[in-house]
Amino acid sequence: MSEENFKIEKAHCNGCLHETKHFVIAERSNSGSELADKSDPYCDYEISWNTTYKMLECCGCENISLQRRFYFSEFDDVKEEYYPPQISRQLPKWHDEIPSDWSEMLKEVYTALHADSRRLALMGARTLIDMFMNDQLEDIGGFSQKMNKLESEGLISKPNKAILNTVLEIGHAAAHRGHKARPHEVDKVIDIVENLLQGYVLRNTVQDLENKIPKRKPRKT
Repeated sequence: MSEENFKIEKAHCNGCLHETKHFVIAERSNSGSELADKSDPYCDYEISWNTTYKMLECCGCENISLQRRFYFSEFDDVKEEYYPPQISRQLPKWHDEIPSDWSEMLKEVYTALHADSRRLALMGARTLIDMFMNDQLEDIGGFSQKMNKLESEGLISKPNKAILNTVLEIGHAAAHRGHKARPHEVDKVIDIVENLLQGYVLRNTVQDLENKIPKRKPRKT
């Protein structure tokens, strides 16, 4: 697509996962205005609004998105939305190597992330840890007992135990106290949970690799 025929704007790209240059391949705008209600002391004041839609195509990966910008004279900021919603991370490539119920839950966590439903994402992250523990240890009691057992069996280290306990507390706070973590905090939580799950994948991979290593030939005496 020629740059001479289309305007270029910078926007977030879900394919590249960062801000890139985009072609504006289509643009439509609707606007209107009216005087304030007669009962309003500022009845001679004009209220105005404008909605602009832009179809954007990433100049690099050619990913397509729709941008909606809404301006209202009574608001401080212009509201900007993207369809599909902007995402900052993608499902890990190894998600289909974990048990199917874990993979489904991880996908639900990402659905919540993409909708900026951070509380739901944190609850899902907490559930994933519980599912992992139940799979590795069976249901032997509360989180504290399970964490101690994971450490004693060498499935997690002492530092990792402290980290996972923090993640569990954040998920508990989201579920029971309405805690809404900041986006970068949620990202760190997901990093930690994915590190735990990837460890499961790598353990299985290592076992498979070991089984495929040819045996050493005995030395001739």
